[in-house]
Amino acid sequence: MKRLIIPAAVLIVIAAAWFIQDKLEHKQIRGKSIENFLEIDREQINRIDIGNAGDILTFRLDNFKWYVTVDSVHRRADSMAVNNMINVASDLKAGNVISQNPERQKDFMVDELSGTFVRFYRDDRLLSDVVVGKVANDYSHTYIRKPESDEVYLAEGLITYAFKRNVTQWLDKTLYSFGADKITAIEIDADKKAWKLWRGDDGWYVGPRPYRDSSLADSMQAAVYVGSMQTLVAGDFVNAADSGMIDFDHPSLNLKIYLADGAVISLTFAALNEGTSRVFCRTPEYDDTFVIYRSKFDNIKKDLSEF
Repeated sequence: MKRLIIPAAVLIVIAAAWFIQDKLEHKQIRGKSIENFLEIDREQINRIDIGNAGDILTFRLDNFKWYVTVDSVHRRADSMAVNNMINVASDLKAGNVISQNPERQKDFMVDELSGTFVRFYRDDRLLSDVVVGKVANDYSHTYIRKPESDEVYLAEGLITYAFKRNVTQWLDKTLYSFGADKITAIEIDADKKAWKLWRGDDGWYVGPRPYRDSSLADSMQAAVYVGSMQTLVAGDFVNAADSGMIDFDHPSLNLKIYLADGAVISLTFAALNEGTSRVFCRTPEYDDTFVIYRSKFDNIKKDLSEF
């Protein structure tokens, strides 16, 4: 009986300690709020370093576009994700200090090993920095700390998602984007058959290669298809698990989109693999191999008879 009482007592003590800690956190949350905790002007930011002690990503703003350096290569960054991070940092609000004990920083994941360090710059001049930790027990606040201080704060909101991402989640997956009114023709070459949909003076025309025998396309079907083709964003990039499945020697589709300014967007889709929904795609514009999911690919690969 005594053997049962001792573990039960230990559990009660642990539960009580957690309850007291949780109440203390909530008490601090209800304290005064520090507006603009990082004291930064988002318009001044043109460089961001983010990561941990052993893995740092550097973002730079160049001609109104964000780029990120990955393995010494400058890649297009997802501007929406970067701007969201800047907005979260600029609007960051923090409550009272909940800890000043350096030994407890690891409990909040704001120590040098487990914390996410974020540094904002104007060129090479540091504007502000912060260490982002784990989510608090109430799931509506996040632990943060300034690197030069031992003081740990509770920031308002679940801000971890804005700063902690896999490398590929920071990259721009856009293959192309333009208005539907810029498209003058779309050419499909698949299954040993090629056809083209092109804009004429009185509507859209469609016909098989060599495009001498053409007819007026269904205007609604053509408009819907052209509208769906004005932007293509991949779902992922190729990774090690895709090895052995990529076959561009036998493409499932060659796509060309002709624009009013004379530009031509060319994409090649690798042979399909029935065991996966991942379809691999390349374009001469970029070195990456993109992944388009099967449902999106099926919407691209239309048949002449559908028009």
